[in-house]
Amino acid sequence: MKATRRLIDSVWTLEYEIVSPTEIEIIRYSREDERGYLLEKELPQCGLVEDEKRTITDVLIRQNYEPFSWVNESNADVAYKVTNPKYIFDYGA
Repeated sequence: MKATRRLIDSVWTLEYEIVSPTEIEIIRYSREDERGYLLEKELPQCGLVEDEKRTITDVLIRQNYEPFSWVNESNADVAYKVTNPKYIFDYGA
């Protein structure tokens, strides 16, 4: 599955697999995913929860695209724990 997060002029695409109703495994997080750019308005949006070392611990997903809007705990449809937490940029292709 994929979700996107726009940061200025880049679209970061999160590729993940749901492993339980409350957990996901992150496969990739990259701004080089062409499908993320092409399908940004059709894919869910994501917010990443990081700890102080920039390790991703949780992912928030909002199903409907809202331009110029960040996904956070108050507007997310679902939250997942990450089963393979890593430094945010260690999920590259």
